[in-house]
Amino acid sequence: MLPEDMVGQTLGHYRIIKQVGYGGMSTVFLAEDINLGREVAVKVFWPRPGETKDFLRRFAREARVLAQLDHPNILPVYDFGEENGRAYLVTPFMAGGSLKDMLKARQVLPPTEVIRLATEMLNALRYAHDRGLIHRDIKPGNMLFKADGKLVLCDFGLVKILSTEGEGMPTFETTGETGQAIAGTPEYMSPEQIHGQPIPASDIYSVGIVLYEMLTGTRPFTSDNVMGTLMQQLNEQPRPLREINPKISPQLESVVLRALDKDPARRYQRPIAFLQALRQADMSEGSAEPGTFMPTVPTDWPTTATKDSNISSPAQPVIYSAVDEANRETIASDPQLHPQGTARPISDPGVPFQGPYERTPTTSTPPGRYTQGISHPVSQPGTRRSRRLPFAILAISLVILASLALTLVATPLGHNLFGYNAGQTPGTGNNPQGTASTAKSGDTPGTRGNGITPGASTQGMPSTSSSCPATGTARAFVSAPLALGRDPTVVYIVNEGPPNAPTFGTVKRYDTSTGAKVEIKKTANTRIDDAQVSADGQWVLFTTHVSGQSELRVVRMDGQGLQTLFCAPLGYRIFGAQWSVNQKLVVFDEGQDIGAPTVYLLNMANGSLQTELVPPAASLAYLPRTWLDNRRVLMIGFTPNADAPPQNIYILDTGKGANQQTTDLQQAVTVGSPCWDFDSSYDGTKLFISQCTPGQPEGSSTVSVKSTTGNVPPTTFFTSSTLAITSVRVIDPNSTYLLATATNMGLGVRGNTSNDGLYKLKTDGSTTPLRLTSSNAGEISALNSFSQYFWSNVSRDGSMYVLQMTNFSTTSTYTLMFGSLNGGTPTTFASISGTVLEVAGWTTM
Repeated sequence: MLPEDMVGQTLGHYRIIKQVGYGGMSTVFLAEDINLGREVAVKVFWPRPGETKDFLRRFAREARVLAQLDHPNILPVYDFGEENGRAYLVTPFMAGGSLKDMLKARQVLPPTEVIRLATEMLNALRYAHDRGLIHRDIKPGNMLFKADGKLVLCDFGLVKILSTEGEGMPTFETTGETGQAIAGTPEYMSPEQIHGQPIPASDIYSVGIVLYEMLTGTRPFTSDNVMGTLMQQLNEQPRPLREINPKISPQLESVVLRALDKDPARRYQRPIAFLQALRQADMSEGSAEPGTFMPTVPTDWPTTATKDSNISSPAQPVIYSAVDEANRETIASDPQLHPQGTARPISDPGVPFQGPYERTPTTSTPPGRYTQGISHPVSQPGTRRSRRLPFAILAISLVILASLALTLVATPLGHNLFGYNAGQTPGTGNNPQGTASTAKSGDTPGTRGNGITPGASTQGMPSTSSSCPATGTARAFVSAPLALGRDPTVVYIVNEGPPNAPTFGTVKRYDTSTGAKVEIKKTANTRIDDAQVSADGQWVLFTTHVSGQSELRVVRMDGQGLQTLFCAPLGYRIFGAQWSVNQKLVVFDEGQDIGAPTVYLLNMANGSLQTELVPPAASLAYLPRTWLDNRRVLMIGFTPNADAPPQNIYILDTGKGANQQTTDLQQAVTVGSPCWDFDSSYDGTKLFISQCTPGQPEGSSTVSVKSTTGNVPPTTFFTSSTLAITSVRVIDPNSTYLLATATNMGLGVRGNTSNDGLYKLKTDGSTTPLRLTSSNAGEISALNSFSQYFWSNVSRDGSMYVLQMTNFSTTSTYTLMFGSLNGGTPTTFASISGTVLEVAGWTTM
């Protein structure tokens, strides 16, 4: 359902009246609370394709945090909910507009009014910081006015929770990045925030920029592109305020410039210290009486930096590409009408190189979200002190892009790559005795395309157990061969009932030759969170919620041998499980609903379990996406408990042993785009990266390739000004072709969706992409969201694809279809409303 289609609809007990604003992944509506008969603002979120399930989990946690905030200068949360895959947040409707609106109309405000407004901002931040919260997106668009003219701070969507101080709030982090992540609005971001390491003093810096803008009518750091703005924030000093507005007192200028110090240790460390300095500057103006609205500074609160306030930054600063401001907008903040844009002809779908890459216009701020705000992968974590970039602001776009490319690649691995040897004794090399992984010089790493020869005959399964192993332990995988047939068969999962009260979770298969459907395993009161087919096609690995407990299970393709390998403690969940190609190891995340998860490695042969990656102290966490070979795992960075997008691609080398730190990871790629995806070649030597910008009327995208290691920049082989490529998957051993989905909707964008669907791309860019399917209005095409091995999306003989389609235009309808990779009309084999259908992979039966 598109945003304008929601007018007149009802979410919960809120009737949508009209659209009042939109952002990169949300739309703000004026609505009526039917129960109470009052006007409210309803912010409806539009998750990126394929991310709805995870987004809804994060959203519920984030909304509960926001609902705890109770301060007269913070916009309260009335309610939140989820309906038909759409999450929404309800707040008071602020008809008084925003500070951004005021500045557009008045440009410059008198110092006394600036200090009054700053007092209300800093009072809100004082309350938030006392509870361990960093806002991270302070800007005029996130400051709204009540009817009485009082200012309220909104959009805590980027908030970072640091500690348990105050109000008994739990220790966890809702958003934030380490290393070189970016989250915020470039014109208002502190240098350490650009490096992905926000602290409370980062909010002080942002308030300083807002004060600078109110006092001078201009921002201190602006450029015609986002990259230039970020570089100014890192390298340049602001122009003295009195050069622009001589009416400002030297004292007030000094206070603002101190808040804008590049070194966070030299800024005001607490909002109360900033307030006190403003009060003294205001008195020097002769316009206020002592104590009029300034609080007293507690004597036990330091106003200088402490040891813990030192900021680390990466050894190599990163330059970030566009992060559209739309994705930073929140409830009733910065409302803007949809641009009416002049329509233009649509090129033939899939014709590459129809024009240059179309950048999203950068007005005052960018899309982020995973770059989350948008799709912004995070750079390699580092612990060195911030320093200036070793070059000046670049004068021409060519030099900027060249520098960006150099920063997007990671340092190559400095050692040889070895695989696993089933006969090696655990505990050799870097691994402690009894750990899950072993590596041996001379082993071959293996490739993701190498299948395992299935058994020639079926053997009965030994006794297995579906009960949970003892807490903190795992169970060895019990297997017996299954003779497979020749019919290409799709394996998929069916979840009946709402996520929080499931009725049945089923692993199922469909024979594309005979049309027969078989329930492999159906379990009551169970929700299947993800599933994947083993390399030999005989097993399904899946994670479930069984009566409220998260479990890692396997079952043979004929329904025998159901066994539970590991159970998370109550209150924890398992996610991101990935089975190695040689079927000897499983890597997965385990974590609570709040905070960063731990990455575990399970040895399937003996059931040994080890902590592979220790949860980072900061907020960035890591999610396994696929095995690069039998030793290395491709991971993406993400911010726990937040709607920020995945951030960058990392390589976890399991051969380094247990209890690795984030500094042990190799960063393979940094991606900066409103939406992005990737896959790796069969032999593990190449990465294919897609980046897209949904647009009005057309979306645009590029697809590039780079070596898994080394400092060679990515090479773009496909560019389109009509397709918004949202996902790519390698489908043949030579990496000649990719499957790609195009989706020019979501993220709050209403664009032309006539080109949406599934395409087959040639990786040398030599031919026009072959369009395999088309999407109807309101439909989103998606490839397998659980696994990236070729058999996850393409039949074992390489002749057919399988696709899942979701339509949210009315009720949530899930459809599964398959078709020939040579083209032709696809065949729908499952479609139902209100019941989730998702692909697990292909086998033969």
